[in-house]
Amino acid sequence: MTKANLKPQPPDSDEAIRLRILERAKTLNAEILARLRTAADDLEAGHHLAALGALDGIERELTTIRSILLLLS
Repeated sequence: MTKANLKPQPPDSDEAIRLRILERAKTLNAEILARLRTAADDLEAGHHLAALGALDGIERELTTIRSILLLLS
């Protein structure tokens, strides 16, 4: 018979931080993909100014996600 661990180990804070950073990267990635889909739909419909609006600021978001991923490496 195995005994229950009466003194559970505290959660690994480094791992918790890493997982939180990874979740943020996933969220940003989903947002970027949604914006690219919107821009693609706008272009397909011939609305080039709407596509431009959908892409506005995406470089900043890509830089942010790149920085987040570098934190994980």
